[in-house]
Amino acid sequence: MFEIKEEVYATYLCLRPVGRLDTVQAAIFDKTVKDYAKKEIFLVINFSECPYLSSSGIRILLSTSRELASTGGQLVLSGLSAEMIQVLQIAGLETVFKICADIPDAVSCIEQLKKREINRAYIFPGKAPCETESVKEPPNTILYEWKNPQLTGFDSLHIAAGKGALGEMLMRADAVTGSFFTLFNCTGFIPDDPAYAPDFRIVSDPVQGTLFVDQALSIKGTFRIRVTVSDPGPVKISELIKYKGFSPPLTEAPPCTILCLDRNAQKPSLSVIFRQKNGVWEGGTFLLQQENVIQQGEYTEQALRDLLTWKNVVGVARHDRDALLTRPVFLLFFAGETQDSSAFQTQVVCEGEEIAEDYLIFLTRRLYTDSVKAELKRLHGGYSASTFHVRSYDHQGRVLRPTVLKTADRPMIQREAERCRQYAMPYILNNSAMVLGTSFYCSKGALRYNFVGIGGEGAELKWLTHYFHNWPVSDLESLFDKIFLKILKPWYGQALSEIIYPYADHDPTKTFFPHVFKKAEEELGIPDKNHSFTIDGSGKNYLNPYRFLKEEYPKRREQGMAYYSAICHGDLNMQNILLDNDMNVYLIDFSETRPRSVVSDFARLEVIFMIESFPMEKQEDFLQVLEFLTSFYEKPVSLDKQFRTAWSGRLPGLMQRNRTLTLKMREYALIAAQGNKTFAPYALALLEWILPIVCYSSATIWQKRLSACVASLLCEALESGKEVQ
Repeated sequence: MFEIKEEVYATYLCLRPVGRLDTVQAAIFDKTVKDYAKKEIFLVINFSECPYLSSSGIRILLSTSRELASTGGQLVLSGLSAEMIQVLQIAGLETVFKICADIPDAVSCIEQLKKREINRAYIFPGKAPCETESVKEPPNTILYEWKNPQLTGFDSLHIAAGKGALGEMLMRADAVTGSFFTLFNCTGFIPDDPAYAPDFRIVSDPVQGTLFVDQALSIKGTFRIRVTVSDPGPVKISELIKYKGFSPPLTEAPPCTILCLDRNAQKPSLSVIFRQKNGVWEGGTFLLQQENVIQQGEYTEQALRDLLTWKNVVGVARHDRDALLTRPVFLLFFAGETQDSSAFQTQVVCEGEEIAEDYLIFLTRRLYTDSVKAELKRLHGGYSASTFHVRSYDHQGRVLRPTVLKTADRPMIQREAERCRQYAMPYILNNSAMVLGTSFYCSKGALRYNFVGIGGEGAELKWLTHYFHNWPVSDLESLFDKIFLKILKPWYGQALSEIIYPYADHDPTKTFFPHVFKKAEEELGIPDKNHSFTIDGSGKNYLNPYRFLKEEYPKRREQGMAYYSAICHGDLNMQNILLDNDMNVYLIDFSETRPRSVVSDFARLEVIFMIESFPMEKQEDFLQVLEFLTSFYEKPVSLDKQFRTAWSGRLPGLMQRNRTLTLKMREYALIAAQGNKTFAPYALALLEWILPIVCYSSATIWQKRLSACVASLLCEALESGKEVQ
């Protein structure tokens, strides 16, 4: 049984439908609601005992809402079930209706709505009086001044006008300068250069839109006065600006911002203008297909956004204050105060960097909305990414736990966030980074890492490189055992026997180094077409590893072999392993993390130890290191091979450290591969990171020459196919 009960709360009428409001009962509901809507300004409908709302019922609510709004009233819905709210959300109607949790909330809502006053005023000479709706208690509306050039989003601007450029180029210098005006999710742009046509951008979410702002004014808050012109004769906005008859205290200061909806049936438009310090009004106009999608009285933010669609906006133009307007509606904003735009934006400070790129500041602000300030200290300059330690402060000035910010190309950041969730968090959550969020702009992306267990103002992060250079080798051995035999055991300790394709998996030209051949010729004078090369002083003719990479890898890409695979980091170096004050270990940089040959990560670190970490200052150093490594990497080779000669050169402590940790990597590899000594997978994992050293700007010429020679020895073993099993 369906019935509608009438109740009164705090002098306000409330209708309470009891039972299912389906299509059959919609006629009864429609008649009852219409009767009361004719008599009431505000109407509450309590759905707490109505388990079902049909599409017919929704249409009745829409028409009732419009009818009440046309007379300055409001329809308020309360007691909606979660299912009903979901239906309204799916239909995009949750912002159309005023929805309250319960009756007391609805009454409070109406009391707020009643703080509006509707009058009629003679504003335009010779025209009929206009309806003016003013808010009795002024909202806290703030006018923001944008004085410093920056990249920002439509959401930060809200309603704005100024000078700048569309945020569609990575660098500001590449963008066309002009005037812009923004209204919520839509921005119009008029280039200074007449060779470029005016244009506009519409986004579904204002967070997605971006602008380079050189200088601008913006406002956040609600309008103070709405003026609706009903006289059919044309009027000008300049006449409204001159009007001084609004109720005090509004006469003390003119409006700072005006939105104008021109309801000309032939050429409707929606304008945004701001009063400049010199008293001149500047802004722009969105040219519309139609304006009648807004019903009388429905001048909410959502209603205006509904006008600004790709279907309805046909162009933009500079605002003309002397244009003749037909039955316009004006929304007037009065600022309670003026602030610099920095007042509501996260302050980003880059330690040691004179100028931070616009995109870095923008992406940081997107990721640190919980912070009033973020101090960035570069952890290391990566080959394809930049990583920062971030010290941030909440809005009360309290220090938040330390985080790490990483910026790189968009695909890498997307891949890293996905693989962290897929491969790191489910396995090594206790000692792993957590991705708190990602943000993107043009080709760039950023992500924010938080670390489980780190807290306190004195907390500090140091990367493994610090301990590598400062700890004794015995302590390093214990630390490496902790990392690889305990923390990362869920990865390497669960290897699966399957077919792997090492030539395809470890080809450096398919990841970060497609230019390795060009660099080898430029830096070392080794063209990829040559079969061999020589090094002064070595007395040896070396097989060209770059030719092997270019010619043999493609031939062998489909060669599979039975081996062990496991989740591997993919780019595990000592600058993406961090430690806190308590020596907890944390990993970052998961863009290359996926199942692959189980020995891959160990080979990656061996390259750092043996090729990149010994300081060679002259040819004598280079030749000594080359001789020492030749006996280790030349045929025959296997995972359990030992160093056959003692180091007789300078810095014996450093070489002992590097040699000891290299043998540690081989030990871990044997454990992970369940004792299988086959060297080919390990050799190819080594080559993936030895061959590209020639591309590193940080590598010395001696390191580049050493990498070519060691790569040659490994390629010889692979080419002969006679490596020790």
